[in-house]
Amino acid sequence: MDRRYCSILLMGAIIGTTACQSNNKQASDNQSTSIEHTVGADEANIVLDSLKDDKGNILNMKFDNAAGTATFVFHKDTILLTQDTTASGVQYSNENYTFTEHQAEAILTKNGTVVFFKSK
Repeated sequence: MDRRYCSILLMGAIIGTTACQSNNKQASDNQSTSIEHTVGADEANIVLDSLKDDKGNILNMKFDNAAGTATFVFHKDTILLTQDTTASGVQYSNENYTFTEHQAEAILTKNGTVVFFKSK
């Protein structure tokens, strides 16, 4: 039974690799025909989101994945953050604020004090 399972996994990996190679060729062919796709790709790197905690506080967020930055609006403050490298989850920070999101929990801290917490 283990042999069958391994064979199925191996076949799936081969098929997936072949499909990715085919899609990459098509993508490179399409790049030369239209500039509009490049503009659309830039817009796809911007993600807008908002969260509301149990106290009714709203955290508006704008993530620029291409630049590795985030802009948050919280209690009339505009907070500019840069992305940090993490093993899992998401983290953005500046000299005063840190935003982390991991396993459906979002936490914004200011100078080490939690100012916003949202859990699933």
